Amino acid sequence: MSQVRLRVFQNKPHLLRVFTDASGNCGDTVPVVIDEDRKISDAVRQKIAIRLGAPETVFVNDIATADISIMHLQGEVDFAGTPALGAAWLLATLRDEPITVMKGRKSDITTWQENGLTWVQTELASMPPWHHKQLDNPETVEHLTVEAMKTTEHTMVWAWIDEAKGLIRARTFASDWDIPEAEGNGSGSMILAAQLKRSIEIKHGKGSVTFAKPGGNDQAAIGGRVVEDG
Repeated sequence: MSQVRLRVFQNKPHLLRVFTDASGNCGDTVPVVIDEDRKISDAVRQKIAIRLGAPETVFVNDIATADISIMHLQGEVDFAGTPALGAAWLLATLRDEPITVMKGRKSDITTWQENGLTWVQTELASMPPWHHKQLDNPETVEHLTVEAMKTTEHTMVWAWIDEAKGLIRARTFASDWDIPEAEGNGSGSMILAAQLKRSIEIKHGKGSVTFAKPGGNDQAAIGGRVVEDG
């Protein structure tokens, strides 16, 4: 058995789906690996993330202090909304108590529970540089194909379903980041909410549901439902 497979077995990942709908359907897959005291090297963490195949994998460095690292398929990142929200939900579950702050790579991530949703909030400056493209209607968003979007650089494409209610249809394409299409997009949704300067509810991917809102001090928040599959 290879070193990578052995360490995955010893640190069996929690497999979460983040941004499910109200019935627990859809959601973006997030593996979370408990690795207290960082016994797994960064190089092996990268191999594990690639082996698991999700857009990002979370490594919990310390449960008590809620210290986390987020490993993208191309390397560690400062912040990504989907895995951060999944980690916040899992840490509260493992500790059997609410948590208020997680320690990220470069900044703290505030977190809370509200009306059945888990929320995280942090600085916009820590987020990946997503592009956003608004289309005329949600049907146009639906008809996009991965093939047609494969040369488009990390872009969240969106349209209003109901602008008055803040309802949005969106899909994300990032082949240049090894993600032909993302089922969820936390940080991109946070940036969009900040740009629109309002709270929004997004139907993303095949049916995932994301809530986002701007925060003070150049921050934004993302909220959603999380379930664990195994």
